[in-house]
Parts: sequence; C-alpha cells; structure tokens
Amino acid sequence: MAWMTLDTAWKLILTTGLVCLFLPASSAARNQKVQQVSLELPGAPSLVLSADVDQDGRLDLAVVVAYTEWDQIDIQEVSEMQGVEGFVEVLTVIPALTDRRELWVFRATEDGGYEPLTEALPLELSILSMAATSDGSKIVALTDQGVSLLRFGDEGEGPHLQLDRWLEEEPVMAGSGAFLPNLELLHDLDGDGDEDLLLPTAEGIAVFLGPLGNGPGDLVSLSRLPGETIQVHGEVILHYPIPLVRQVDGDGLPDLVVPDLKHDWQRFYVLRSAGAGRFLPPLRLPAGDALVSPPIVYFGDLDGDGVAEFVTEEDLADDDAGMRKEIRQAKRPPVRYRLHRSRQSLEMEPEPYEEFEVIGYAFEEGDSEFPLPAGFQDLDGDGRQDLITITLEFSLLKALSILATQRINIGLDFHVWCQDANGRFEPVKGLDLSGRFRLNLKDLRIGQLSQFAGDFDGDGRTDFVQIGRGRKVTIHRGGDGCRFPVQPDLSIRLLEEPKDLSLVQVRDLDGDGRADLMVTQPEVRQELDVTPRARLDVYLSRGEP
Repeated sequence: MAWMTLDTAWKLILTTGLVCLFLPASSAARNQKVQQVSLELPGAPSLVLSADVDQDGRLDLAVVVAYTEWDQIDIQEVSEMQGVEGFVEVLTVIPALTDRRELWVFRATEDGGYEPLTEALPLELSILSMAATSDGSKIVALTDQGVSLLRFGDEGEGPHLQLDRWLEEEPVMAGSGAFLPNLELLHDLDGDGDEDLLLPTAEGIAVFLGPLGNGPGDLVSLSRLPGETIQVHGEVILHYPIPLVRQVDGDGLPDLVVPDLKHDWQRFYVLRSAGAGRFLPPLRLPAGDALVSPPIVYFGDLDGDGVAEFVTEEDLADDDAGMRKEIRQAKRPPVRYRLHRSRQSLEMEPEPYEEFEVIGYAFEEGDSEFPLPAGFQDLDGDGRQDLITITLEFSLLKALSILATQRINIGLDFHVWCQDANGRFEPVKGLDLSGRFRLNLKDLRIGQLSQFAGDFDGDGRTDFVQIGRGRKVTIHRGGDGCRFPVQPDLSIRLLEEPKDLSLVQVRDLDGDGRADLMVTQPEVRQELDVTPRARLDVYLSRGEP
C-alpha cells in the first residue's frame, strides 16, 4: 500500500511540478534591454489581449478583470412614528458582495509605455469570451446572443468603449455566465488570409467567413461534431468538443481535428476541408473498433509537408523489475516512438517509416489536466517538429520522505531530439538544461509556463526561459540544430520575485517580433478584501544594450 501511495505522489509531482523549474543564473548572461511598465488593476486579469483599440498603429493592451468587492444596499423608507409630527425617513444600509467584470484598455504611448485609454467598460455576465485577431486590428466578444466587436469612440460623450453587435447566433454555452478566455475562435478557415469565426452552437460548429466587421456575418457551413451526453445523478451533461485547426491532408487548406473525449488520440475524428470554409462529414480514425497498440499519442504534420503523421508510444520499462530498477525507470523511463505516414484516406500506414528510442516523459497520460512542458515543438524554426522529453533525479530516501514531510527537492533535465531533413530524430548532445525545483504538496501551485517559450531575439527560433527563485530571469538562445548554450545569453531582472508562476506569460505583446514577459503580482490580501488588487508588470524586449 505504501508503494501505491508513493506511485500516486510521483504522478502528482510529474503533472504539477515540472513548470516550477528553478535554475541558477550565470554571471556570464548579458542583461536584456527591456522597458518595464506596471499597471494597477482591481484584480488579477482573466485575459490580456494585444490589439490596436484606438487605431493609432500601436498595439494596446485590453485586460479583462473579474473581481468581487464589498458594496452596500441602501433601503430608504418613509413612515409615521407615534409622537412625531409628519413623516420620518429611515435609511437601512445592508453590506453586500458585488461581482464585477470589466474591460480595461491601456493605450500604447509613443515612448513605449502604456496609459489608461478611458474608463473601464463594464462587462455583463452575457460576455462569454473575447479574442483579438492575429494582426490586432479587431477584438471580438462572444456573447449569449452571438458575437460583438469592440469599438473605441471619441465623439459625443467623449472617449468611450462599446460593444457593437455583429452576429446573432446563440453559442452552445449561452446562459452559463462563465468567462472562457482561451476558446480560440478565430482562424483562417478558407485559406484567403483573412481570419474567420469558428462558433460552437448547439447544432454544431458554425463557420462565418471574414473579414470580420464587413457587414453582418453570414453562416457558411455547419458541421456536427461527435459530442457526448451523459447523466450524472439525474443531471444531463453535454460534453461538447472544440476542434483543433490543422492541415492534415496536404491540400493546403485547414482541416478540423477532434480528439475523442474518452480515448484522446487513440480514437479521433477529422473533418477535411471542402474549400470555401466548408467541411466534409467527420471521419473516425483509426478505422475499426479495436484500439491501436502501442497507443497513438500524436496526430499532426511532423515534417512540414502539410500531411499528418501518426506517432505511437511503446513503454520499454521492465514490469518485473525490483524496487531500485523501478525507481530508476520512474526517473528515466525508456520509450520507443514509431512514426507512421497516413494514406490518402488518412488511415495509418501499418509499417512505420521511422522509429527511435528516447529517455524521459513527453506526453501526459489520459485526461491529465496539467500538460507537460514537453512533446513535439519546432525549436529551430525549420518547419519540422522536434521532440522534447523530461527526466527526473531524486533519491529513494527523498522519495520515501515525501510521505511524511509533503515536501521534495527534485532534479529536472530537458532532452531534445532534433528532426533532420530526412525525417530522422537525432539526440542533441552536450545540452545542459538541468536544474532543481522544490515542491510543497501542502501548498501546491500549478504553473502554466513552458520552459521552451518565446523568441526574445527575433531570429525565428524558440528560446529556453528559466524562472529562478529570485528576481532574475535568464534566457538561452535557440540555435541551429536545436542547440542551446549551457550558459544563458540574456537576463532580465524583475521588480520582485513572481508570487505564482501560473501568472507569468511569455508573449509578443507589442508586435515587434520579440517575446516579452508579463507578470501578475497579486497584492497581499487585507482582512476585509474579497479579491486582492493586482499589479501587472510588463517587460518589453528592446534588444541588447
């Protein structure tokens, strides 16, 4: 029973702790020239969008904040009292909690900073999500009634923000009152370069072709997706899939891919593009009722030719190993990957065209809520996917002590297999991206920051970011052949250490082609506070000094 508990602890560590990587910063790192701006907010942001709201050619920041604060309800009554001539007014004050949802816009200034554009725009609970086009020209809001476009006006009543209705089509989540920040509704679905709208409705996925805002939206196609309806304690629950937009059949047009709700990539669906924003009926892959063994863990274009490949994963661990070997395999699991091409029908070719063995974790198991910072990613900008795996380092004594102390100090290392022009995956030797992190299971904070994130120098390659315990962020520049230097190339010094890595983002905020840092720092909660205020610290990359 103790070993089962330990195994559960390792799974928890593997799925939650990897993002909290702490590595020492080298004195050889050059300071990155950055411009730092701090923005005060009534709460931590739910969503931050980069868009040219005021149409001056610079990307502004649109921030959605949901927070709760103390308010009061005043009840005024007029009554007669014995012995008092005339009427008496009685005012009753009742403390109340008020939920607020607002959109704050900070205008980009000529000197590279930000300033409030106007008063915050109150958002009703009918606002379900918001998104910006890739060029930042427009912000769309998904509502209970359809889709609205954000507009900035400076006439009549002065500077103000408003949402103008563009499309009337009720989404499937209408009436939920929830705000869903990352639905990814905007895609180029017909290959014309303009972003289109992919709207989940109760009848299926509806496509409305852009450009957005040019007249009312017209329904182009409606594709029914394989969802699932279940009953839990008499309540009907609808699981509604949101498709991934990928090119999978080599025709240059985007297709829709829908992983199965139960079997993930072991059983999935593809809706091939029929052109002009229309899609063919769902095709279930692989064909037949039997699941593929070893299991499929990925379906997508690996070599950059627009045709998707299948990837299977075989666990090479010894099931009959003793405790020591089992611990060793838990730290450095041996895995074999086989790559299979897809036929014209998109069925998987039975014989692999490439297979190779790796050490480490690359894909989370089943329906894990915490994605690993590993897997396939184009690291060197050549259009081909490379593979990242993770290994752990700990002692048996420390593994056993976690049961008593609920704390553990674990070594962590990243390994890279780079894909060459012939489709072979070769290990990149000489890398040293290792470090250590500490995890307190009593106060678990889950981060979302991938270590391979952002292009800070604008060379088209992904860089490796290290968030340390202190205020220093160090960056290893990506090079040809997926190589990363042992010593960091650049460093950024933060105003203060991040309180929670889940509130750190690496993004190009100002559209200059270089990644920036965005850190949300919640204030210390006061006794009567419901939602603590927050400071949004933005670090804009400006190249080297």
